[in-house]
Amino acid sequence: MKASLLVAPALIALAAAAQAEPAADSVREAKNTVAQSERSGQQSQRRIDQLDDQTRELLQQYRQAIAEAEQLALYNRQMQQIVDNQQQELASLDRQINEIERTERGILPLMTRMLDSLETFVELDTPFLPNERATRVALLRDMMTRADVTVSEKFRRVLEAYQIEVDYGRNIEAYRASDDGVSYEFLRIGRVALYRIANDGQQAWLWSRKQDSWQPLDAGYVRDLNQALKVARQTAAPQLLTLPLFTLQGGV
Repeated sequence: MKASLLVAPALIALAAAAQAEPAADSVREAKNTVAQSERSGQQSQRRIDQLDDQTRELLQQYRQAIAEAEQLALYNRQMQQIVDNQQQELASLDRQINEIERTERGILPLMTRMLDSLETFVELDTPFLPNERATRVALLRDMMTRADVTVSEKFRRVLEAYQIEVDYGRNIEAYRASDDGVSYEFLRIGRVALYRIANDGQQAWLWSRKQDSWQPLDAGYVRDLNQALKVARQTAAPQLLTLPLFTLQGGV
């Protein structure tokens, strides 16, 4: 009986050990399953994080594309306005060119008539600076045929010549020139009077429009004329001088 009782606990222990081995395998398997699940979860989380980063990047690219599209649309609108303004400017320039062509057709003959009038005026005017004034008109006529000078420049030069002639009537001038091969001192008082004084300062003449010639002056006027020459050259202070003039009847 005692032997049987000893065998029984051993059998029980063996049975318990046999039952414990599958339980341990189950625990290990469960642990492995849990570990694998954790690894799978971590991998899934990493994929989720990657997808989240990609989503964020795509969203950023989308927003940037939207902003660029809006900026391009604004730029296109501005460029269209510029193009419209340029087209309007081109149309305006075309109209101006056509007007300039019509103006040129009218202004070239006008300038020719102006030069004709200026030349006639110089020929009939008091004969001061005759060579200078005639040369100015001749140069202007030559300029009219030059293609390298614009119409506006030609017109400016013609007006300038007219202005010079106008200024002659507003100032006084002293200059030296030759008349019939003889050198004289000339004194111009606007267009009112033109005097000629001999180099020795002892004889003087006054130009007569009526007689179209030089008329000798009394010697008493020579001193004042010489002083007037100094005033005209700005070598003497302005002063009141008595100078002879022709009356409407032609006398001094």
